[in-house]
Amino acid sequence: MQPWNWDYDLPDDWQPATDSEWEWYLVRKINYNDLTGITQDILKRHFPTINRELDPGKRALFTYYLEHTKP
Repeated sequence: MQPWNWDYDLPDDWQPATDSEWEWYLVRKINYNDLTGITQDILKRHFPTINRELDPGKRALFTYYLEHTKP
């Protein structure tokens, strides 16, 4: 299910294939509060690149989450 404010019409089975697609996808999902399907591994991999594009509150939350969780 896609949030009501998702402004791109993506097929239900669409998955990001490249790093730039993943970064775009993660920024959109995180900033619009759709966290389904985002794993810690994916977030750790792309967070250094996307953190400046995130809402400041969400950036602080995810920074704390990534730095203070056990492996």
